[in-house]
Amino acid sequence: MSDTATNSSEDRPARQRLLPAVALLVLVAAAALWFGTRRSPAPPAPPTAAPAPAAAASSAAPAPLSASQVQRGLERAREDTQRDPKDAAAWAMLAHTAEMAGRFEEATQAYRQLLKLRPQDAQAHADFADALGVAQQGRLQGEPAKLIARALELEPTNLKALVLAGKEAFERGRYAEAIGFWERAAKTAPDERLRGPITTSIAEARALLSPGQAASGAVGQTFVAGRVTVAAALKDKVGPDDTVFIFARPPEGSRMPVALLKKRGRDLPVDFALDDTLAMTREARLSQHPRVIVGVRVSRRGDAIPAPGDLEGELAPVPLGSSGLALEISRERK
Repeated sequence: MSDTATNSSEDRPARQRLLPAVALLVLVAAAALWFGTRRSPAPPAPPTAAPAPAAAASSAAPAPLSASQVQRGLERAREDTQRDPKDAAAWAMLAHTAEMAGRFEEATQAYRQLLKLRPQDAQAHADFADALGVAQQGRLQGEPAKLIARALELEPTNLKALVLAGKEAFERGRYAEAIGFWERAAKTAPDERLRGPITTSIAEARALLSPGQAASGAVGQTFVAGRVTVAAALKDKVGPDDTVFIFARPPEGSRMPVALLKKRGRDLPVDFALDDTLAMTREARLSQHPRVIVGVRVSRRGDAIPAPGDLEGELAPVPLGSSGLALEISRERK
């Protein structure tokens, strides 16, 4: 065996042990740092100063990393990406450690390579949006906003994506929308030290709401969420590559969805959350309707137009803010 191959096999265990620790610190930092402190691409505080979830106190959780550990991880990741440009874990390691070291340009380039290798990775999209936002002096509009929307399409409960989506909505003065995202993030956050800054920002956004917005009932009510399952009698009729459309539409008038999420048959059963980030047009959004019909359709053709043989399911109109919905694919379209 060559020296290069030997080094590669020896390096991987060390990198694989370090990567979860780096990723954890980046995730923890996202909840706190985006609320008022991530204004410019200056080097962040040493990793040892970062708050950690309560779970980090357990022996199984990774310990905080020192600056020298981060630097060694950065150098190792650079070597690994050069050795094997198709090693997604190496690109993830490089992106995370470069970001922690304050090298945001290098981090964004690493994230671009990572997404080429992992286009369905929701966390990578959210992390990339985070790094780009820092490089843009704390602004999330433009490419970061698109990455955030994609992350939520892939994983509606992704904590960092929800935090960033709220921040981006707040930037645009969409305070009710920001509150909706942050309330979802607070429910997802596993620890009070992550929920604390989110709760503070929710209060700030509430204080900025106009009386009309507050009276409309839109605050915290800009989504519907639940789980899609398949009736036992239809499971054999769902192919892994079939397109699954999960949607919300007004109970009256136009049948055009005001939010649409696409999955594949292989994803079922699947959790979902529909909100304004999934609107088909800016003029027709979920938050404009106090109640919506939530439905699902499985299409073998992948066509947005319903056709005989499609599998379907639908709920009676539900109020915005509904969660825990049980949406079953229960019938075949004739």
